Amino acid sequence: MDMSAIVLIGGLFFLAVLALFVLAWAGRRRRVGFRPRPFLTANELEFLGRLEAAAPELRFHAQVSMGALLQPSITQAQDAQAFMAARGRFSQKIVDFVAQRRDTGAVVAVIELDDRTHEPERDQRRDAMLHEAQYRVVRWQSRAKPDRRAIRAELCGPHGP
Repeated sequence: MDMSAIVLIGGLFFLAVLALFVLAWAGRRRRVGFRPRPFLTANELEFLGRLEAAAPELRFHAQVSMGALLQPSITQAQDAQAFMAARGRFSQKIVDFVAQRRDTGAVVAVIELDDRTHEPERDQRRDAMLHEAQYRVVRWQSRAKPDRRAIRAELCGPHGP
């Protein structure tokens, strides 16, 4: 092996090591810690109180993952790709509240408190998935929240939930 080949191989080795070092250094990230955040906003907390006061026979869950409410209509064994694609449409989404019968555990309604962050087109897609799974979706405007009587009428009707 002549000297120029040895220099070339040595130079390539040096560049490869340098590239790995640069990639490792660039990939280092500043360690970011964690801190708590409020589970509910003041607005959501106040509304949860209204819900509970209006229908004490119901159990209310806040900030519920749609993954706890929905599953694809096919199994992963039937078609893994289609299953994961369908699951990906809802698995990271959260609904504001779920009203559940205390005696049977049946879901009475999925409740959304719409504010300025809600997008009608996105909400329609979410509602369509929930409706397809036979859930009733109740949407109230945050700026015009219903009183206890209106909440009870909507969730419990004239004969109870």
